Amino acid sequence: MSDKLSERVIVRVVADQAARRIAHKAIAELQQMEDTTSGDDSVLKSIWDEVCVQIQHEQSIFWGAYDQTVQAILADHVAELSKHEREAIWLQTSHGGEWSYDKNEDREPSPVCNDDIVEYLAREFVYREAGTWSNARIRAYLDRQE
Repeated sequence: MSDKLSERVIVRVVADQAARRIAHKAIAELQQMEDTTSGDDSVLKSIWDEVCVQIQHEQSIFWGAYDQTVQAILADHVAELSKHEREAIWLQTSHGGEWSYDKNEDREPSPVCNDDIVEYLAREFVYREAGTWSNARIRAYLDRQE
């Protein structure tokens, strides 16, 4: 590892730490939510189980409701972030990346958007984790689908 001071690396580390913390909180909340759409006879017991199988197999007609739930949970946590964590995460989004490459005189002074952050956290942290998450219920459900 280089000893060279890098603002970009520091911001990335702050963003990743905050993003992982929020993603873990959101996943824990989803694991506690038991209102699934798979039916009473399903082996899936939580919204998190549902999200995982839909990411790993195929999205059901209820995907929009699950995605809204995930994004609402993330939005609540984003609202609680400190200013520097919120800005650090936003700089990791596509809009944040574009903004950081603009010339200083062309930059909007305060462009941080919570919706950008929520979408980024859902895609890069929560859904990425769902793509590899497994437990006995998820394996049983996926085995029945094949």
